Amino acid sequence: MKNSNEISQKQVTILGIKVLSTSTSHLLASIRENLSHNKKFYILTPNPELVLASMKNPLLNQALNGSDFSVPDGVGLNYASRFLFGETLSIIPGRRLFMDLISLANKKGWKVFFLGGKGKEAEKAAANLKISYKNIKIETFPGPKLNNEALPASDADKNLQKEAVGLINKFSPQLLFVAFGNPKQEIWIYKNLKSLNVGGAMAVGGTFRYIAGESRLPPKWMERAGLEWIWRLITEPHRLGRVFNAFPIFPLRVFWFKITRL
Repeated sequence: MKNSNEISQKQVTILGIKVLSTSTSHLLASIRENLSHNKKFYILTPNPELVLASMKNPLLNQALNGSDFSVPDGVGLNYASRFLFGETLSIIPGRRLFMDLISLANKKGWKVFFLGGKGKEAEKAAANLKISYKNIKIETFPGPKLNNEALPASDADKNLQKEAVGLINKFSPQLLFVAFGNPKQEIWIYKNLKSLNVGGAMAVGGTFRYIAGESRLPPKWMERAGLEWIWRLITEPHRLGRVFNAFPIFPLRVFWFKITRL
């Protein structure tokens, strides 16, 4: 007989990357349990673009497959899972999960740390959140610029990384949110989590920018339909190359993967 944990979640592997399908409530319960038992963890939110990138980037592959919670973000992964295995995935957008964790942190009076973001995005996002979430304690730091291996890009950035680690460890947050852009943020967490005095970490991409009010949120109907990628293309035309990776290259890769294994 399956236990409740097996029933409430499942895992599939898409193009070599393991992704977890579970409900938001079960995911939050698992995170609370890890924190209560001082079990360090990290959360990544793979999408088609990241899965494709991992096929050429061994470090990213290790980071994604090493995460405790690899939560699928993007309907493309659901379509791939249904096509490959007949399994429907529960998609949890990273920005929505971030807000659920902020709400949970506010209820529990937790400390959270925002690392990264462009300019003062993290600082502005923290200020905006504190208006509605009075019990949360937030510290921010822009952190270093990173090279493609998620290492400090210069000697000055090495010092900024040391400063960031020092600030995080002194603050000792339950949750660390990292926004260095993918795949650098995912690899940075993978490489550095052991040296950080945190409960858990999560890569959040451009979430700070949205919370700070520096990017427009997509209409709710587009979110529900899984069409946020179209909205991001409209509002951020420079993302054309990245969107092209997600569609049509990703579906073609998935199709080829299946027919070569028949």
